[in-house]
Amino acid sequence: MRSDVFAEAKIDCHVHVLDPARFPYRADTHYAPTGQEIGTPAQLAQVMDAYGTRHALLVGPNSGYGLDNACMLDTIARGEGRYKGIAVVANDATLDELQALKRAGVVGVAWNVTHYGLEHYRAAQPLLDGLVALDMFVDIQGEL
Repeated sequence: MRSDVFAEAKIDCHVHVLDPARFPYRADTHYAPTGQEIGTPAQLAQVMDAYGTRHALLVGPNSGYGLDNACMLDTIARGEGRYKGIAVVANDATLDELQALKRAGVVGVAWNVTHYGLEHYRAAQPLLDGLVALDMFVDIQGEL
């Protein structure tokens, strides 16, 4: 007898929300996702419901929004506990900024070493100290 995989509880551990109609991309973005690359909060919820995904970890994309986490934070706020987030922040983000993100449902920050390079993060020890103090983590994107 085949188990119904759609009935099993699932968590999506890395998904982006991109909603340029409600949250326009930054003018200085290095890449602006379009067409099938866009996934609005409503579309995400529909896909999650269709596949029985109960929770998701939203990751702030470097494309489109840069350091602007507004789309992700709005999705978390409207998600009724369904979402947590990984924010993209400046290396000099303050403890107060990190605390505000944590209160909004953010559990860590993303480092895109693939895009920015290792050198970009060399002076980030104060940011790491703040994350440790708040029991948050760094999600590092790199290449093998």
